[in-house]
Amino acid sequence: MVLLRSVPAPSEGVRHEQAETTAVLDGKGLGAGTLYVAETRLSWFDGSGMGFSLEYPTISLHAISRDLSTYPQEHLYVMVNAKLNEEMQENAHDQEDEDNSSEEDDSEGITEIRFVPRDKAACNKCIFIKQVTYKNSFHI
Repeated sequence: MVLLRSVPAPSEGVRHEQAETTAVLDGKGLGAGTLYVAETRLSWFDGSGMGFSLEYPTISLHAISRDLSTYPQEHLYVMVNAKLNEEMQENAHDQEDEDNSSEEDDSEGITEIRFVPRDKAACNKCIFIKQVTYKNSFHI
């Protein structure tokens, strides 16, 4: 589940950090921030400390996209095994206190996230995908 929240960026197990990376969640730009590839999760945080984390088992697909007909810039494309939208974000605090029935909701769809680095060389070197593939392979 992806929820924008105010938490500190990961400090343990970080294998790669890519600053000035824009996150786009189902076509909605979340702004520029920093992408973190850690041992157990992929995280993104903007400059104000708002962000989200994805545990690797929730990621069903990830790839470097260079197809400019689908998106105008090269990026890391991530497909998540859940439909993540604003309603889930607004209801997150209410659901935290209740029993976790969100697992049933997660199977109802997918979410597409695009991480667009300002530094285009990051995509060309496949830094992101190598790190994510390596880490994700432990959680398949």
